[in-house]
Amino acid sequence: MAKLKHPAPVAPAARPKTDRLMRAVILAWIVAGALILMALFKVIKAVGLLSFAGSVSPGACKPIALAGAGDMAFETKNNMLFIAAARDGAPAASDGIYAMTPGGTPAKLAGTEADFHPSAVSVGYNIDGSPSLTAVNRRHDGSVAVEVYNVLYDAKGATLAPQAAVQGQLAKRASGIAALGNGRFYLASNPTRSDFMAWADRWFLLSRADVLFFNGQLFRQAINGVSDPSAVAVSPDGQHVYVASRGERRLISLSRDIMGGTLTEQASISLPMRPERISVDASGAVWAAGPTRLPTMSPASTVVRIVVGSDGKQVSQDTVYANDGQGLKAATAAVKTPGHLFIGSSSDDKLLDCAVK
Repeated sequence: MAKLKHPAPVAPAARPKTDRLMRAVILAWIVAGALILMALFKVIKAVGLLSFAGSVSPGACKPIALAGAGDMAFETKNNMLFIAAARDGAPAASDGIYAMTPGGTPAKLAGTEADFHPSAVSVGYNIDGSPSLTAVNRRHDGSVAVEVYNVLYDAKGATLAPQAAVQGQLAKRASGIAALGNGRFYLASNPTRSDFMAWADRWFLLSRADVLFFNGQLFRQAINGVSDPSAVAVSPDGQHVYVASRGERRLISLSRDIMGGTLTEQASISLPMRPERISVDASGAVWAAGPTRLPTMSPASTVVRIVVGSDGKQVSQDTVYANDGQGLKAATAAVKTPGHLFIGSSSDDKLLDCAVK
């Protein structure tokens, strides 16, 4: 009987190159889609699309006429409130630093340059105990400078004596500032030279911005990798620094190396608004103010108080003021003084003086 012959085994055909290419394309689309969704989620969170202010009041609030009161600082030794007034996108002759005692009326201070439009202000104390005021000045031509003044008092009130002006690339995109006295300060800034990258850093939270330390002579990088930092403040004992991330809607607590100025992140807490400016009161509590949503979407405002422990870490927070914009449009600053809570906005023609304990 003849033997059956089995066909020789045939090697499997190689997978077509087009199939491998298709798989690679599909994988690339999946990765791109995931990145787009992540970026979209960040943008939705940053603008506050799903955030709502509600209605909360600390007590009776009276309006004080002053356009563009975008930031404030309280000088405790002389019971003086300093206000940086400059309406967003509308430079005016009325822009400047104003001073008032709580319960009084703001008066514009002399001593600044003619082209002076402050967006941020902070008060520190020199080594001899005298007060020093530091402000971020956005000039009419778009240039930015950090200007340092000594604060002088006489029978007529406060005046400013210019000490120094710091400008250049590192100050170009300056936002919040925290004065330490003797010409030293912390500055929230994005040092990139590219306008496009600065825009991308802000809206896609690429964590490329800095908090800079100026030691009186030169800038040093205190910490890198912050997303859209808008404000910075120092604890009363000088041991801790707080930074507000506007896009991430959070407050970051950092320990401070007093000698070198470098910062180390300790903890953070989420905030129910886009924090624009922060301040620290005499008890060490942090006050954060900002629009609840992107101001072009809603004029709603929110102010929160964050209780901080002795280690600089946040213990709790509570909403002290919330309004849909009827009381104040898109708040940007809040400062607590004895018996008063002042709330200002760079978008409104008034600030609020609220009676609190």
